[in-house]
Amino acid sequence: MILRLCMLILALAAGAALPSAARAQAPGEPITSSEPAARDAALLAKAKALYDAGKLLDRPRVAALLKAPQPAHVALRTPSAQPLPVRDLAVRARQAYLRVGWYFLCPDCGHWHLNFAGGYAISADGVVATCCHCVDPGDAKGEGYLVAADSTGAVLPVTTVLAANRVLDCALVRVAGGTLTPLALNADAATGDAAYLFSDPLNTRGYFSAGIVNRFYWQNEKGANLTTLAGVQRLRLNVSTDWAPGSSGAAVLDGCGNAIGHVAVISALHKDPARAAAKSSAPDKDAPESHGHDLRNDPLITLHEAIPARGVLLLARSMDPPPAKPAAP
Repeated sequence: MILRLCMLILALAAGAALPSAARAQAPGEPITSSEPAARDAALLAKAKALYDAGKLLDRPRVAALLKAPQPAHVALRTPSAQPLPVRDLAVRARQAYLRVGWYFLCPDCGHWHLNFAGGYAISADGVVATCCHCVDPGDAKGEGYLVAADSTGAVLPVTTVLAANRVLDCALVRVAGGTLTPLALNADAATGDAAYLFSDPLNTRGYFSAGIVNRFYWQNEKGANLTTLAGVQRLRLNVSTDWAPGSSGAAVLDGCGNAIGHVAVISALHKDPARAAAKSSAPDKDAPESHGHDLRNDPLITLHEAIPARGVLLLARSMDPPPAKPAAP
């Protein structure tokens, strides 16, 4: 009798623990769909509704705006100095993230598709930063319209381009509506600082990763004036967070939830770039242990290049009117 009672108590205790174990994630923690955002039927339907209402900018109009933007003052937030728990940083990164890209008619299959990269809000009134290359229609043919989608799944029209700098690889666009959580721009990051990223690498939806700032460096030129837009447009930083094609334009955050830059380029470095493209069956005596595989054609390290927040900040401030001259006495 006592043995049966003990077994019953153990069974009840195990049953009471099941709901917590079965949940497997914290209350309120979103479970991300494995379906790429580009194939999300709900997003496609919302994009079509905006298209039907005539609210979207087409490729020719976006190309014209990139050449002749419509500047406006941006009310930037003050960077925070208060460190946040990493799970809170993940929430902030998710809420600030926007998918930015094209709703387009595929010339091959005749169906409408979405092609998203990333972006992030920098003001409460809809100013979004992203890469120039994410919003540049280039030589794409056929119908295509620029759209954005916020963290709640709302699809938003991009109404204009405020500023664009192709060398910096940064564009500031305005979106209408949506639930936006703007990020402050922190231009004081340093090598070794923690860095965090929320993006959709290779259509892997809602991926959050942590790393550090690896270095700041000049791209293809010597140092220049850090206080001017022209001076910083070739300033870059490397970050060890995870990203891939599809992550471009997404904000890199510091430990206080500020944006310290945004994703731009991924570069695979080879031991000998000239030989990396040439396949050879001969082993490389200087290569690392490869267990029969020739590593000369494999990347030895992958560098993640980001656009620093300093450049984004100066691009936003470049739209402000010059200070008024003092009145003559």
